[in-house]
Amino acid sequence: MWNKGIRFAAQRVFLSAMAILCIIPMAFLVRDSLSLFGKFTLSQYEDILLYQKEFYLWFWNSVIYTVVILVIQIPVSVLAAYGFTQYEFPGKKVLFSLYILALLLPFQATVVSQYLTLDAMHLLDTRLAVILPNAYSTFGAFLITQYMRGISPEILQAARLEGANGRQIFFHVILPLCRPAIVSQTVLQMFSCWSLIDQPLLFLRSRDLTNLAVELTSDRFAASAPAAGVVFAILPLLAYLYCKNALERGISLSNIQ
Repeated sequence: MWNKGIRFAAQRVFLSAMAILCIIPMAFLVRDSLSLFGKFTLSQYEDILLYQKEFYLWFWNSVIYTVVILVIQIPVSVLAAYGFTQYEFPGKKVLFSLYILALLLPFQATVVSQYLTLDAMHLLDTRLAVILPNAYSTFGAFLITQYMRGISPEILQAARLEGANGRQIFFHVILPLCRPAIVSQTVLQMFSCWSLIDQPLLFLRSRDLTNLAVELTSDRFAASAPAAGVVFAILPLLAYLYCKNALERGISLSNIQ
């Protein structure tokens, strides 16, 4: 009894400490964005919002890349998961194992092949150079596949007995049941797409096409960098707060421990 109580208390202390460590950098960033030479001021926000016209261009580019990638990525991941869970075909286990292997590959292992492919297609220094390599997510397909595997076969069988065909089962049974997993993938991939750095940095030459994440790593904003960082973090933070419950439920029920 005492051992369980001690373990529980230790876990709470550890998790609380980790939460504080995650919050501290953001707290310092907000503090620095509201001060200049030790005095409270909004001049940094005034600078980036009123005088740094490129800020809106790069912010808009970030929005474009994130939205377009997600619009392509989510349906493709859902359809891939549906195929893995509802159909039997030769090489299914081997193909899914390759998906798992792809999850383990770092970006650096494929960057040369991506660059050569985009160059051969004459897509370097275009928006597609960022969009196409991110149009499919092995993690997203894996996450939704694990979730779909948890759907009771009795539910699908009952739908078939009621006369539902494959299309109706997909749209009216599976998709509603998989909503938490789809929301989880959307939010997690939104974080990833919003903060893309490697591909825009390597595949784009024009600064008119780059995104805000890349420009934040440069000295473009100088003394206003903390305020730019705060504005950059607002959208992902709002998305997390709005989808928090569905995000946690989708991950917890996807058998990813």
